Amino acid sequence: MRIESGPTGERKVRTLLLLIMVAGFSAWFAYDGYIGYPAKNRAEHLQQLPTPEEREKAKDAPIYPSVTPEAMPKVVAALNKIVGNRATPVVEQALKDVLGGPPSWKNADGWYYFGPTFRIKIPLKDGRLSTPIGTPSQKTEATIYGQKFLALALAILSIYCLWLMLRVVRTHLVLDEGGLSYQGRGPIRWDDMQALDISRFSKKGWVDLTYDDNGTERKLRLDEYHLARFDEVIDELCARKGFENPLPVEDSKEQPLAR
Repeated sequence: MRIESGPTGERKVRTLLLLIMVAGFSAWFAYDGYIGYPAKNRAEHLQQLPTPEEREKAKDAPIYPSVTPEAMPKVVAALNKIVGNRATPVVEQALKDVLGGPPSWKNADGWYYFGPTFRIKIPLKDGRLSTPIGTPSQKTEATIYGQKFLALALAILSIYCLWLMLRVVRTHLVLDEGGLSYQGRGPIRWDDMQALDISRFSKKGWVDLTYDDNGTERKLRLDEYHLARFDEVIDELCARKGFENPLPVEDSKEQPLAR
């Protein structure tokens, strides 16, 4: 007599689907956080330009991390230091020191500075720069960080699901004349098997085998959802040890109970 059992097909499929789902959502959130949402904000910035031609030319305009709501007072202060606020290289250098570079785009309407989640427009009229206008993007910094956090959290969960998938695939039980070996335990000799707790089988689909391990009482759980040949293993254990069989004789070859 020798019975070898691997995992049930249902468990393999469910675990694989869970891995695919979690990893897929992780990739989705990562894309939004690192690529999708920043691209939407850039497109929103470009929509402020008056003509399609300008939008096309400005599609590679620089994005400055320093362009934030907190930079607005510094921009105002820099402009106030320049007498007349004329659009000169001196003014541009002053703003460059504050915002990190030259304007992302210039046209007759003003100077534009684009940030990851914020933009600043300094209107231009008659060669003079006026009060800057700051506008937050629809995809805020908190929203983008939230996507990145979810991506990281699900990536960690994906690693766990991968580990679980490997464990499921490596499920292996052997029942032979030497006893029972299962998931690193055993062989548990037949003489050391003391009882089979079937009290939760009808509701949970598992039984607990009580055995003696060098004077220490231990339990090993056998789950019909985990083992493809669960019925055969239980039938053999009960027949050989005289344990009460939770599987009626006529039903012992049926499919596992629905969980």
